[in-house]
Amino acid sequence: MFRSLKYAIRLATAGVIYFFVVRFSLELIAMYPGATPIWPPTAFALAAVLLGGYQIAPAILAGAYFANWFSPGPHAAVGAALGNTVMAIGAGFLVNWWAAGRKAFATPAATTRFVLIAMFIAGISASAGSYLALEPDTSIGMDRQNFASTWVAWWSGDLAAMLVITPSLVLWLNEWPLTSLNFHRFIESTAILASVSAFGVVVAIVLPRDLPSAAPLAIFAVLLLTWAALRGGPRNSATATLILAAFGTAGTILAWPLARGVPDRLSSSLFVVFLIALAMLSLILASDSAQRRQAERILADARKELTKAREQFAQSQKLEAVGQLTSGVAHDFNNLLTVVVGNLEIAQRHLDSKAELSTERLRRLINNAARGAERATSITKQLLAFSRKEPFDPKPLNVSTVVHGISDFLRRSLGETITLDVQNASDLWHATADPVQLEAAVLNLAVNARDAMAEGGKLTITTRNSRLDEKYCQRHDELAAGPYVLIAVSDTGAGMSKEILQHAFEPFFTTKKAGEGTGLGLSQVQGFAKESKGHIEIDSKPGQGTTVTIYLPALPGNAPAEEAAEPEMSSADLSPTILLVEDDTDVRAYVAEILRELNYQVLEAHDAETALALVDRNSSRVDLLLADLVLPGMNGSQLAEQLKAGQPQTKVLFMTGYSHDKHQISINTDTEILHKPLTRETIERSVRETLSKPLTGADAAGAPVAPAAQG
Repeated sequence: MFRSLKYAIRLATAGVIYFFVVRFSLELIAMYPGATPIWPPTAFALAAVLLGGYQIAPAILAGAYFANWFSPGPHAAVGAALGNTVMAIGAGFLVNWWAAGRKAFATPAATTRFVLIAMFIAGISASAGSYLALEPDTSIGMDRQNFASTWVAWWSGDLAAMLVITPSLVLWLNEWPLTSLNFHRFIESTAILASVSAFGVVVAIVLPRDLPSAAPLAIFAVLLLTWAALRGGPRNSATATLILAAFGTAGTILAWPLARGVPDRLSSSLFVVFLIALAMLSLILASDSAQRRQAERILADARKELTKAREQFAQSQKLEAVGQLTSGVAHDFNNLLTVVVGNLEIAQRHLDSKAELSTERLRRLINNAARGAERATSITKQLLAFSRKEPFDPKPLNVSTVVHGISDFLRRSLGETITLDVQNASDLWHATADPVQLEAAVLNLAVNARDAMAEGGKLTITTRNSRLDEKYCQRHDELAAGPYVLIAVSDTGAGMSKEILQHAFEPFFTTKKAGEGTGLGLSQVQGFAKESKGHIEIDSKPGQGTTVTIYLPALPGNAPAEEAAEPEMSSADLSPTILLVEDDTDVRAYVAEILRELNYQVLEAHDAETALALVDRNSSRVDLLLADLVLPGMNGSQLAEQLKAGQPQTKVLFMTGYSHDKHQISINTDTEILHKPLTRETIERSVRETLSKPLTGADAAGAPVAPAAQG
């Protein structure tokens, strides 16, 4: 019921409006024969079908019938009503089928099709109307000699109406009520339409009274319609054309034609042609401009989405890199916990027993614990820096300082089987880059290098100044010749073939097993280099390692890196003799402190080579080798084999922060392994039991050793 009532109201409204449009046009042409160079009813009927659908046809039929009842008569009224209705439905069908319907003015192609359809429909209407005008029983009384001029006038009037009035009705009513209103666009649209109205008043009404001809000024209408088309869009462009047509018609009614001395019929025809040309050009230009703006908005949204996706990919890659370093970080934290908890435990034990403890020794214990806590804090900060999500923030920085700042973190993360060598130039220029992104890039390259050196090796990070010339930059469009800071990350790993190298920078490309990598590492590093307006190169050969070189734009200036001082080692002169080999300085100091408390003589070394040299230099007899299982260069098991070759009586005790099978190092199954973090009771018990054990055949001969695997 409600739908039927709503439909009836819509039909009645459209029919009444169409009736008054037809009657107004008929009365106006009767009073001022040259006042209506365009025929509004045709335009309104087409707009009604496009907006209301084919079910609006009864309203057009009824409105046309009653409007034509009195002239030329009832019989002609039926023909006019049927003709108007059929033309409206036919035009609406063609526009809906070929020109996107009510969206015909959204694209240049659809607008052009609408113009062609309007020309075709106007031609049919003009042919039918001119033929009927030649019938002797009509009141128009045309003869065949005037057929051509009548056809042209009829065709141009219908065409001008469909190009001037229909677009305005469709564009305004199709979007009514307006859901969004931009204040700045509203102000500009108001200025456009006000300017067009003022121009129409001046050119069509004011100036014709005083000037012989105002026609030359009409050319300025092109500028206003171009403004409306480019800035206001199809709706403002169609409205501006309608305003100009209205003022042109008003000037004709006032008998002030644009050109004096020209016959009224010719002046009217020129005005219609001018309107048709303006309407076609402005509609097509406006639709093209609107489509371009829409494409720009889509492109801008796509860029935002791509930027967001890239940031998400980069973030996931940083998190993946941090995740791959979990075992190394866990190992390092076990060492730090050993330092902190162990030193505090010693101090607590002496305080509980009220034993005499020198101030210097207590200070040393507390300092060792504090230093371990500070190192744990530093590692936590670095992990957060790598994993946090921050916008790209380039700034002048010293690359040497950045690389040096993460070198300790990299050493722990790479594992003891990989040697890290940082070679910073002393006169390095400052570079322009985001320091956090630079750290993440170096970390990603280090992780890739670590995975490529399964059996251990050497990672070299080199920084130096470089100048790229025009010849080199011509091969890379993103580069400009000038000074750059070079960061080269080289490994002694497996290298890459030419086929793999061609895809190395492609996102999601990876040679790792499923679940072991996203393939975004090198892609993220390349993105960082490009975003820094720099460049990245990769050089690799199978079996000869890989070198990835990053070029960052340089600023003049020197920035030598600060050298990290190696803490001094202390020793005591007690026996039996224990050779303590641990690459972590604080862990080594803590364990040595406990051993000296237990009245052992302690020789300290940070790697196997130093330990062997220390024994040879002092001609020391070693009763027990207490060594970290995984050491830089030669591992603990290999050290035990070489030491026992010269001193078969030496007992062996290993310690590690990794799980037992992390490095798959072959050791004597009778050899005990201490797992970090270490406590005084564990060290005391294990050392005493190991020293008290009798030598076995395997101990005397040395433990079988297998090469260390990559951690």
